[in-house]
Amino acid sequence: MNTSQLERECLTYTRYLIGRVPSQYVVNRYLDFHQKSDAMSGLGSDNFDHFLVSISARAPFWARMADSYASVFRKGSIVRKKLVVTLALLECVAPSCEVFDNADGRSPLATLASLGWRAARYSFLFGASVVVFTPVRVAMAFSWKPRAEAMLEH
Repeated sequence: MNTSQLERECLTYTRYLIGRVPSQYVVNRYLDFHQKSDAMSGLGSDNFDHFLVSISARAPFWARMADSYASVFRKGSIVRKKLVVTLALLECVAPSCEVFDNADGRSPLATLASLGWRAARYSFLFGASVVVFTPVRVAMAFSWKPRAEAMLEH
């Protein structure tokens, strides 16, 4: 796989997950994982999976959209697996691990408001992702290309 594509994925996924740029160590481990592991080899994936990965790597907004869509319709997708790998790397390395280790000292009302905001944002993005990604998924499903030929292109 293209190293610059993988670096862009790592950068975008990190900005989506924690709102920060990843350290060079995280980027190197992300690249290393993809070189040494066959977990992302694409077995069982289709063109739509590859589409979700490519669009999710463009910006944190698109990563959030792809994640919200895949969280319901494509739970075993490559984009979800890549997000889990990124999250695991970020949890294990300073300074990004501090994002996960720090507990907010918010009041119950502030916590409830924050959860409500996040639920509303997820609902809006999920609805938007259905509108954007479902036609693409349907078009790819009815594509005239045979699946074996389409997989060879990637």
